[in-house]
Amino acid sequence: MRDYHHPVWVGLFVLAMIMALVFMAGFQQDALAKIEWEILNKITLDESPKDVAVSNDGTTAYILGSQNILIYSMQDNKVTDTIPVSEQFSQLVLASDGERLFLTDSKSKQVSIIKLSPIYEIEIGQSPVIGKKDAPVHVAAFIDYQCPYCAKVYPVLEQLLEKYPAGVNLVLKHYPLNMHRFARTASLAALAAARQDKYAEVTRAFFKNSSSLNEQTVKKYAEEAGVKDLEAAFNDPSLQNLITQDIAVGARVKVRGVPALFVNGRLVKNRSLDELSRMVENELKKK
Repeated sequence: MRDYHHPVWVGLFVLAMIMALVFMAGFQQDALAKIEWEILNKITLDESPKDVAVSNDGTTAYILGSQNILIYSMQDNKVTDTIPVSEQFSQLVLASDGERLFLTDSKSKQVSIIKLSPIYEIEIGQSPVIGKKDAPVHVAAFIDYQCPYCAKVYPVLEQLLEKYPAGVNLVLKHYPLNMHRFARTASLAALAAARQDKYAEVTRAFFKNSSSLNEQTVKKYAEEAGVKDLEAAFNDPSLQNLITQDIAVGARVKVRGVPALFVNGRLVKNRSLDELSRMVENELKKK
C-alpha cells in the first residue's frame, strides 16, 4: 500500500498544483482582451450632472441635474425632454421595468419614486384610417392578422369606434410576425383593399377568420369584400414598403409584440373597453 504522506508524493502533489496554477494564470492572461475605446460624444448641459441611469435597451439616458432630470435620446444624440425636480437629489436609479425612477435625497433621508409614462409620436403617415380622419384621439394598433390576440382585441376596438364616432379613429400599423406564414400576405391584401375603400370590411373578415388564413383564404375573403387585382397587389413594391415603414415605426416606439395599442401615443396596458374608454375620455378632456 502506497503512503501518500511520503515526502516524495507530497512533493509531486505540490509540484502538480504549482504547474496547474501557472497554466491557469497563463490561460487567463491570454484570454483577457485589451480594451479599445473612443469617445463617441460629449454632451454639454445647462446644469451640472450628478448621476446618470440608462434604460435596459440602451436608447435613453436619464441625467440628474440640480434642477431637472434630463432625458437624453441615444438615437437622436440630444436631450428630448426634462422632468423638473424641486429637491436636491444626489442619486437616481432606473427600475428594471423602465417605468420608475428612484431619486435619493441623502440629507433628508428620503427616496422619491417617479412613474415614467412615455408619449410616443406615431404619425398616421400613409396608413389607412378607420373612422373619422380628423378625430382628436388616434388609436394606433400594431397588428398581425394571424395573431389570435389581435383577433380578440379587434372587436373591442370596433366597439370603441362605435362609442366615440366623432372622437376616435383607428390607425392600423401592419406588424406581421415571421412566425405567421400568411400574415404579410394578408397585410398586402388589406392595404390593397384600402385603395379600393374596402379596408374595414377586409380587416373585419381577416380577424374573424384569423385561425384559417392562408394564401387561398386571404384571396377568398378579400374578393368577397369586392377587392380586385390582388395578384398585382402582392407584387406591388409600394405596398411592401408601407409594411416595412410600419415595422420601423414599431421598432422606434419599442413594440415588443402584438397587439400593441397606443392612445394618442400612450401605451395601452389594459386592453379592455373600460380602460380604453377611460384613456379616450382623458384625451378628449385635454382637447
